[in-house]
Amino acid sequence: MFSKRSAGKPVLIADVGDGSFALAIATLSDGVPAQILRSIRTILPIEDRTREQAAAAIAKSLEESLTAFLAPTNVALIPEDIHIIVRSPWTRFRTARSEQAFTEARPITKDLIAEEARKALAQPSELEKANSLEAGVLQVFLNGYHTNKPVNKKAQSIAVVAYESDLDASFKATLIGIFGKLLPGRTPSLHSSMRTLLAVMHEHFPELERFVLFDIGSTTTSCTVVRKDAITQHEVVSEGVSTFIKRVAPTGLPEETLGLLRMLSNDTCSTAACQSIKDSLAKAEPELVRAYGEVFTKLSGIRRLPNGAILNAPAEISPWLQGFFSRIDFSQFTATTQPLTVEPLSPEHLSSVVHWDAGVTADTGIGIAAGAVNILTHAP
Repeated sequence: MFSKRSAGKPVLIADVGDGSFALAIATLSDGVPAQILRSIRTILPIEDRTREQAAAAIAKSLEESLTAFLAPTNVALIPEDIHIIVRSPWTRFRTARSEQAFTEARPITKDLIAEEARKALAQPSELEKANSLEAGVLQVFLNGYHTNKPVNKKAQSIAVVAYESDLDASFKATLIGIFGKLLPGRTPSLHSSMRTLLAVMHEHFPELERFVLFDIGSTTTSCTVVRKDAITQHEVVSEGVSTFIKRVAPTGLPEETLGLLRMLSNDTCSTAACQSIKDSLAKAEPELVRAYGEVFTKLSGIRRLPNGAILNAPAEISPWLQGFFSRIDFSQFTATTQPLTVEPLSPEHLSSVVHWDAGVTADTGIGIAAGAVNILTHAP
């Protein structure tokens, strides 16, 4: 749960994926952006790992980084509340909808909304109930219209969009163990990254009612179609940062390749090595088109895709991926048969959500996490 006792006090926020994680101390206040006081991001060396090896590598590095992160903190600022945002592949997320019509208008109660949410989440799902992470209500529609404060209003029909997520049990135990060891006496609150992202998108990007979200991880890409806060389609592509790098520089050092990609993204690289990376990117595109095309075929087989797309990717590869998704002809999969319009998420998008103290490096992932915790902590 998003405890309201967090308000106004320093909180520790972690954003944990499979190839990197971030830590931050932030203060939360109602009606104003979260304030990031300190923040770091740690990126693991890029190499082939099994799921178990990835979990072990994250755990080891997270404990080391958290120890160092907390060491210089003034005792008075050590946070009581801990919020851990967990990404794929450790967590999965889904939404479901239930609706009911009445013979005549009737008052809407909390119990009625809860009943519709239970009916929605009773629908078949791949999620493991035993490893449930969170569940709740995303949206309520009365007489077909979205309503922020539905309780005590009268309506002849109600529709509820509910959500739930699960979390890998072993990874959950690892996270609780690490934070419990270094910050004893505190029980971390864990949340799925999709829940936090939807909270920020709904609150601060209300005009984006329909979009495809590309969430790029270390080894996978989550492709999610969102319509009015509800996830209507979802697939995973076995392509991520580490596989991109292996495709463009199979014999090079991953960190060097990432550095060259960073320079290319800033348009500050004109060496022969950079030209080689550009050529390799072009050669890799047909295989990537095939991989993403297969997933788009599955997604559009259910319902054709919106044209708008949001890209959540590391800064080093974000410009190239934006061009890739915009340039390649995926128009056959969209509702308007027009190409995708791709907008990369960046710290600049989050100015209404979070502020960074002077000297703190802005980070998109931790910005979304802190902004969402602030929004949901102060939710009515």
